[in-house]
Amino acid sequence: MNNISMKKAMDDYRLYVFDLDGTLYFQKPFRVRMLVYLATYVLTHPASVKDIFLLKLYREVRENWEEREIDEIGKLISADFSMEDKQYEYVAKAKKVSRERVKDAVTFFMMKAPLTILPDFVDEELRKLIFLIRNTGRTAVIYSDYPVEDKLKALKIEGDAMYTSSDERIGTMKPDAKGLQVILSDFDFDKSDVLMIGDRYEKDGLAAIANEIDYLILPSSKSERAKLYKEI
Repeated sequence: MNNISMKKAMDDYRLYVFDLDGTLYFQKPFRVRMLVYLATYVLTHPASVKDIFLLKLYREVRENWEEREIDEIGKLISADFSMEDKQYEYVAKAKKVSRERVKDAVTFFMMKAPLTILPDFVDEELRKLIFLIRNTGRTAVIYSDYPVEDKLKALKIEGDAMYTSSDERIGTMKPDAKGLQVILSDFDFDKSDVLMIGDRYEKDGLAAIANEIDYLILPSSKSERAKLYKEI
């Protein structure tokens, strides 16, 4: 596994595609803070205990959707559902609750609650890099398997465009090639001018390889990233 596949200098690309979770912020310390938040919330809202188990299964399902979608429970889900609704329905059937309860739990604990915590863990160097890219006539877009708009606002990061796996034109998770294919079709750049920046080779790296573009996989720790930034 090679975490760096760059055929040119960092400044020489024209389109930069950034993953969000674990890339634009440091995920490990963020998760520790979130665990404290969840524990405190459950202590003061005991009825929410079941929601925590719903979240656990939802994350597992979403991270391994290609496998889950074709199993026995997946076959019972309406083909008319969006990918996101299929995932909610999968968890709902497995845990014998309503799809609305799963969606409400995911919305609150994974999309709303983290917003006040995220700014403390932003990767300042990447925030500066995105600002520099856009102010020097190049293009920076954000592409994540999870919703991005509110998180980017919390991190005070602006891109030229935002994409998520649940977008109607994508509808599939990394490392499926389709998401980057959509992005490449929206921006008229040669593949040699495109760089994917993420934190997981098995997701971001493989998606880049499938589209024959360069990639940079960042380490999770702040100190290791600092060393890498000096090198590139």
